[in-house]
Formats: sequence, structure tokens, C-alpha cells
Amino acid sequence: MTGVSKFTRLSVFSALNNIVDVSQRREYATMFGYTEEELEANIEEHLREHAGIMGKTYGDYRAEMRRWYNGFRFSPDCEKTVYNPISVALTLSEKRDGFSATWATTGRPSMLMNYLKREDVLRIDPDAVQRVRSAAFDVAELRDLQPIPMLYQSGYLTIRDYKCGMFTLGVPDEEVRQDLNLLMTGVAADKSTYWASRLGDHLLCAEWDDFFEGLQSLYAGMVYGSTERRVHENSYGICLSFLLASCGFRFTMEAVLSNGRADIVAEHPAEVCVFELKVDESVDKAFAQIREKGYAEPYLADDRPIWLIGLSFDSKTRHLFDFAAERYGGVTET
Repeated sequence: MTGVSKFTRLSVFSALNNIVDVSQRREYATMFGYTEEELEANIEEHLREHAGIMGKTYGDYRAEMRRWYNGFRFSPDCEKTVYNPISVALTLSEKRDGFSATWATTGRPSMLMNYLKREDVLRIDPDAVQRVRSAAFDVAELRDLQPIPMLYQSGYLTIRDYKCGMFTLGVPDEEVRQDLNLLMTGVAADKSTYWASRLGDHLLCAEWDDFFEGLQSLYAGMVYGSTERRVHENSYGICLSFLLASCGFRFTMEAVLSNGRADIVAEHPAEVCVFELKVDESVDKAFAQIREKGYAEPYLADDRPIWLIGLSFDSKTRHLFDFAAERYGGVTET
């Protein structure tokens, strides 16, 4: 239940109209998760054993575990964050040689799944949800619930900051991020999340025919706003960023480099991908810009393979019509 908060206030006609809501009370802020101190005091030996299995120093292991499972903040008046206890328990019971997403395997809210399919959630940047007022969480009617409170109350967003009576929200941790972005990718094309995850696998394995075929299908099925006359490059990039995050990439949109801004730079333990997106222009121009601006150069000292990927879209059909991938210093594959 960690991360899942109250859904709505009960009406005066409810049989339970006198309960006290403690969702955001300071004294309960760390009740439904493990703090750093609690982990060290009670299960340090298990943590050290798992660090050995993963071949990491204890310090590096704890930092990585913190990134994966620690990030839920329940009170605006207490800055402490907590680990999801289910994630910690499953991870330490299996003790595999790496961390993985376990949160979603305990069950996704079916109401959320249905809601995401009908709401325009693709415009939301889950890492930069700002100026949310407390009133947004107090909804009397289900039909009045908005996307951001829905994501917060189902555990996909948590409190990052609270100032001047307004919340800043963000994704709690890496495992929630991967699940959220997998959901978003599936919603974008109205496809199953399994289909979206397979597309990520093709990218990691450099199976370009399957990757580009799936990417064409993804964009062909995307639902855009009815008032949009022209879809900006960023709109295509947001959908792609969800896909990248869902398969473990750390990405930066509009990555600022010494000689310009790359549309998307995505890093994974297995590879680095530099994406350049164009609208109504050939993919050759995308590659020319990557080379001219030297977008791949900051990663030359890295042992990982570097892939340059150009994508071109038609503004009328909004489809992906031209594409290619090239290993830096290698051969272009279209």
C-alpha cells in the first residue's frame, strides 16, 4: 500500500463520516515505509550480503538501492522519505545480481488503467508537476478527479516540496518511474504494456528493423489533441522519452552540449543513444546536425557503443516516415 493515499473525502451520508484523515500528518510521515535508519538498524547483514552478490561496495549498493526504492514522502511538514517495504522485502528475499521493478507486480489499480486510457496524460511531465494546491486532492465526485491527483493518490507521484500552500510533485523512485513510463507508452498508442516493453528490448539489442517497425506503429496510434494544427518535435519526443525510461534508460531531453542541444540523449548500462527528431525534413538532415554539432563526442571515452538515431515525421499525417540508426564510426542502418 505504500504510495497509495486517500482517494476522496467521504460524504456526510457515509457510514464512516467521522474518521480522521492522517494521509499528510507529520507524525505519520514515516509509518508506512522504511527509513534509512530502520534499514541499517534491523537488516544491515542482509543488505551487505546482497551487495556482495551484486559485486558492489556497500556504499555504492546503498546508493543504488536508494535510487530504486526510496522516495515516498507523505507529509508536506516532514521532508523524510521512505522505502517501499514490499520492494525491499521482495528484493532481499530473491537477492538477484541487480535491482528490478517489483512495485507494479503487487497490482496496478484497475481504475487508474481505465482512467489513463481516456485522459490526456501525455502532456504531463511527471518530474516537473508544480503549483498543485491542496484542494486538488479533495474531490467530492469521481468525475471531477483530474490526472495529477489521480497519479498522486495511486502512488505514481509523491511530494517533492511544499511552499506557499502549493505542492511540487514528482516520481518517487526508479521502479515507479519504469512502470509509469511503460504505462504511458502503452497509452500513447493504445497498445498493451507488453508490446511497449518488447519495443524497448529491440532498441537494447539493436534490432533495428523490429524497433523502427514498432516505433512507426506507436506513432501511428498516438492520440493528439484535437486543437493541435501542428505537432511540435517535443510532442514526438515526450512519447519516445516514456519508452526509453520504461526500459531503464536515463534520458535528457534538449540535452545541452558545448555546441548545441541534442533532442534526446539516452544512457543505459549497455549503450548510449543520441536521438535527433525532424518534422517535414529528411533523416539525412538529422544525421548532419548530429555530426556538425558533435552530439556524440562527450561519450567517446565511454566503453559503451554509441548509436546515432534519426527520426523524421510528417506534419500532415503525423506519422514517422523516415528513420535510420548508425553506430558511431560504423554503418547506417535504415
